Amino acid sequence: MNCFSSYRAADGGVCQVCGWDNTKPQPPGALKPETELVSRYLVGRVKSMDGEGFTYSALEIATQKPVKLREFFPRAIARRDEGGMVVPSREHVRVFQQYLDNFVELSRGVSRLREVTVVESVLDSFQENGTAYTVYVDAGAASLKRYVADNGGRLSWNEVSRLFTPVITALSLMNALGVSHLGLSPDTLRVTRDGSMVITDFRINAVHRAGGLLDLDLHPGCAAIEQYSAKAACGEVSDVYALGACMLFALTGQLPAEAAVRLRDQRLMISREVLKALPPFAVTALANSLQIKQAERTGSFEAFRTELTCAPTLVDEVEETDAIRSLPEESMGLPRHRRSLPPVVWLIGSCAITLVILIIIASRWLGSQGMSFGDLGQIFEPAQSQQEPVQVPNMLGQSYERWQSRVESGEFAFKLKIASQDFNDTVDEGHIITQEPEAGMEVQPGDTVTVTVSKGSTTRTLPEFSGASFAELQGTLIQSGFSPVKEEQFSDEVELGYVIGYKDHQAGDALEYGTAVTVIVSAGPEESE
Repeated sequence: MNCFSSYRAADGGVCQVCGWDNTKPQPPGALKPETELVSRYLVGRVKSMDGEGFTYSALEIATQKPVKLREFFPRAIARRDEGGMVVPSREHVRVFQQYLDNFVELSRGVSRLREVTVVESVLDSFQENGTAYTVYVDAGAASLKRYVADNGGRLSWNEVSRLFTPVITALSLMNALGVSHLGLSPDTLRVTRDGSMVITDFRINAVHRAGGLLDLDLHPGCAAIEQYSAKAACGEVSDVYALGACMLFALTGQLPAEAAVRLRDQRLMISREVLKALPPFAVTALANSLQIKQAERTGSFEAFRTELTCAPTLVDEVEETDAIRSLPEESMGLPRHRRSLPPVVWLIGSCAITLVILIIIASRWLGSQGMSFGDLGQIFEPAQSQQEPVQVPNMLGQSYERWQSRVESGEFAFKLKIASQDFNDTVDEGHIITQEPEAGMEVQPGDTVTVTVSKGSTTRTLPEFSGASFAELQGTLIQSGFSPVKEEQFSDEVELGYVIGYKDHQAGDALEYGTAVTVIVSAGPEESE
């Protein structure tokens, strides 16, 4: 029930074609092999599972072609009853429906990219068993991780450029259509038999960023720092980070350190041998794509693609294009060129002509009112002279977010910026350690006040887990500065998806910031054969 070459064989056993042992049981909660769905698809073995659901090998009955079947089954908030129905927990009905809608919408979004050859194609989508399914073409491709390993552990720049350039174009289009992947990695980028790369394994955003109820599925080294936060915005800029990490992996055989670790040390370890073989512009582009802070990172795939060429002067034009794209639609009607002049020149010229016309009209109007431009200037002069220096308040030991909201509301006429974030045993996490200028000093309106914000103590306490699902505890651990690792274990006493305990640790233990903590999670009762 993997390649379906002889799925009707009564004796089962090991497949002579692919080597899969057909007697091997499915993971707890998965559909049984040979289950038929909508009378069109025959379910095979589970290929993978995560917080969103199961991926099965499947067979399209009419054509007898193998396909890949994705089932929405968030085990953290749902269970499967004896009839095969996926039933949400009583307290999570509304959230389940929201995530289900997201799953269906994602399938529609990816199906719109059917003509884009580097995106895995959606063949079908339907609802049954109280949940939703998406059917993908089974490309039979190897993961980028496997491809790199089979080619000596790293690829040349020419090979990386050939593989990734079409992917960058596709990701730019995807994000323009509102589809962010947020799970790009050497496992989800796959290389087909003809040597082209395909983007696979689309999931709803809730499994690729902290703060939701589903088990978090982040790829260490590829996930951007904002994906570890429930508040930070994730999107195209996060995908840029992940793709940059994948390109680095392809070139070196190594992923960057996990984002939380790189907060302390952003250096990228690349051997001299690899660096010598890379064009300088490629090194710069990769470094820009892998900046930890969003504000300093390459923000779009259009800009990333341009940086990956040897024409750096084009980057400014791309950034200008991105800015123009953010204007209201009415402004998009400007012609691309007029008489061989760039649009910017025509825009400036139009503004100048408009200004001259306004001056003429204003001159006539002022003359009829017995006023002059000098008189008009005096009306606005007092408002400009009222911009007096601003006294900097004392922000030490107080919440940065609180002060940021006060500044953004206009209560203070200066800008607030984080200069650095440091560990501190006496100042609470998220609170201000130092400020420049100091309290009581004066700044001009519009000047910037920089602060150092505490990351809290380097030693953290493991939180209590009693009665918590892994999804709930996972978010708490990440916010506390730990790196949670899930390990499933059969249990007759603890409900499926809920925490049994910590491996090698106890709640209340003091551990260093960034420590990987293994959480033992119930896989439900072991099925008897």
